[in-house]
Amino acid sequence: MAAALPAYELGDQIGAGAFGLVLAGRHRRLQRDVAIKVLTAGRRAGVAADFAAEAVILAGLDHPHIVRVYDCVEVGDLHLIVMEMLSGGTLAHRQENMSQQGTCAVGLAVAEALSCAHSWGVLHRDIKPDNVLFGSAGLLKLGDFGIAKLLDREAATASAVIGTPLFMAPEQISRGRLAPATDLYALGVMLYLLLARTAPLDSTIPTQVPWRNSPHDISPPAGVPEEVVRVILHALAEIPEDRPPSAHAFALDLARAAASAYGPGWIASSGISLQVGDDVRAAAEPSAAAVRRPTLPPTGRGSLPQLFDDSNRERSRRSTSSHRRHARSRFWLAAPVRHRLATVVTLLVLAVGGTILVSAAGGDLGSRPDHRTPAPSAQILGRPMTGHTASVSAVAYSPDGDVLASASKDKTVRLWDVTDRTKPHLLGKPLTGHPAGVISVVFSPDGRTLASSDLDGMIRLWDVTDKSKPFLLGQPFTRHTRGVASLAFSPDSQTLASGSSDSTVQLWNVTDRRRPSHLGQLLTGHTDWVISVVFSGDGRTLASASLDTTVRLWNTSYTANPSERLLSTIQTGHTGGVGLVAFASDGQTLASGGKDSKVRLWNITERTKPSPLGQPLTGHTNTAWAVAFSPNNRILASGGWDHQIRLWDVTDPATPLPLGPPLENGLEWIWSISFSPDSRTLAAGSKDNMIRLWALP
Repeated sequence: MAAALPAYELGDQIGAGAFGLVLAGRHRRLQRDVAIKVLTAGRRAGVAADFAAEAVILAGLDHPHIVRVYDCVEVGDLHLIVMEMLSGGTLAHRQENMSQQGTCAVGLAVAEALSCAHSWGVLHRDIKPDNVLFGSAGLLKLGDFGIAKLLDREAATASAVIGTPLFMAPEQISRGRLAPATDLYALGVMLYLLLARTAPLDSTIPTQVPWRNSPHDISPPAGVPEEVVRVILHALAEIPEDRPPSAHAFALDLARAAASAYGPGWIASSGISLQVGDDVRAAAEPSAAAVRRPTLPPTGRGSLPQLFDDSNRERSRRSTSSHRRHARSRFWLAAPVRHRLATVVTLLVLAVGGTILVSAAGGDLGSRPDHRTPAPSAQILGRPMTGHTASVSAVAYSPDGDVLASASKDKTVRLWDVTDRTKPHLLGKPLTGHPAGVISVVFSPDGRTLASSDLDGMIRLWDVTDKSKPFLLGQPFTRHTRGVASLAFSPDSQTLASGSSDSTVQLWNVTDRRRPSHLGQLLTGHTDWVISVVFSGDGRTLASASLDTTVRLWNTSYTANPSERLLSTIQTGHTGGVGLVAFASDGQTLASGGKDSKVRLWNITERTKPSPLGQPLTGHTNTAWAVAFSPNNRILASGGWDHQIRLWDVTDPATPLPLGPPLENGLEWIWSISFSPDSRTLAAGSKDNMIRLWALP
């Protein structure tokens, strides 16, 4: 060891376990005390690889409540990780004297540490008092990521029962699918143990048999306020989907509960030093008038449906009824990520001033008398834009029209300079960090922010004030339990709406772009995936479309009573579900569509009583998935799984007319379309990984 670490002085052994041992050390030149975790290859097969993985994981996690790694050294069969020295002992040594306030503070610190780890796709899998350490100044740190697991493209399943049985979630014991909720279960057990001085469950149950429990089966710890108990028992639900949607959401609920239970100054009396996000701090230390009980999200989500299979795409060209054959096949994003969260790619279409809501669907175009002369067809501009290595799931123009953003299943977002429409080129490097396919991307109307979301349910905000040098704003965030399929900014850029495959819509205050806060509004009622969300041009109405075949209109006034938020539910009649939606700019018309390949228009002059408008638009021979209105509100574009884009003259929404022949140019399935702000250009993202631009008539 001395030969492997010549820059360090080696001290006494300060810990030992199945992994090996831990020695004290000191860097000679920096005069910095360190802890050195030691492993020799002979201890257990595979542990050396686990240690190397732990070093890489910890080195990439930068959070005040996570142990820092300084170095990793491998010499022969000797494996060493050099970490910061935490001389304050473990939580296990303090738990007998831990107060209720201290327990809640520990919960906040560990939850925020887990939120950081989960945002990078890392599960800890061994949360327990022995792995929570304290520095000399009292700052708590989460360590020992030795059995952590990366959430890669495949499902995070437990290949072996690894961990400490008392703290293991049912799915961990049964070798099921693991998720951030697995770590939250362990955190719930640990906090219950600190409060009750006893375990919530029988720890003698054999690890090969999962225990079956419900929060209602667990006795509340005596003397603990009800609001705190509710939050902790929420984390102990048997079904992962019934637990808090994220570690950050758990932290917020626990902060509010502690503030309600213990009053102002409870953090100061806890004896725990906390370095948490501003929203968690504000929830934990509100004014007396602002203290409120935590709101627990709805539970018991169903499984996600599967839609269709790539193998059927050629047949979809030739049959107007092909959508029926696709009903039992796989979703396009699901094939490479089997057993992982599947969610429908959402194509967010924002029309400037938005007032017609559109979704797409198929059928026969009936002839209607009209005196308008159809304009010539659009013309392809230059060569397709390439660079993505998977389907382009969403495209969006910046408000000034100089930049096009594209999102892809390849986990990246790219920005393109489109000032010269015939020669677009990539701006800077791709935006990375999403652990799963990116399925929605949208600019804020003020042009300063880009929002993106992925299959893992995480939302990221990017500063694009200088579009050649974008950078991530703060930490990823979510309160959804599944993939975020769609995003939409309000016209004033202060609110972000998110729709998810967990069937809910969430609203976020993004005035502070580095620290978005949840507005406390969970819009529920849909019974299937929320595919699309979009604000009206005046910002007073939000539309959401779902595979449950409905479109819902919501009042976005935050002073409205919860019972008054839902303005109306449109039973669209689309078989198979509603796809994308879009508002146009006249404030009087809405359209919806989806799997049945039809586009239906609705009169929404009175938002509480929408009514059908005219006949459905038809012509696509398969689902017309992507729809958008031109900002001047003269053209409606629809892109389908029949490899075509169709343009419609909608100057009179009651009698739309087709504009020229369908646009093809070697297209694959169309996932997304977007008009430039001047209405002169149409961009389309396709399953063939490319983006194409058309000059409009």
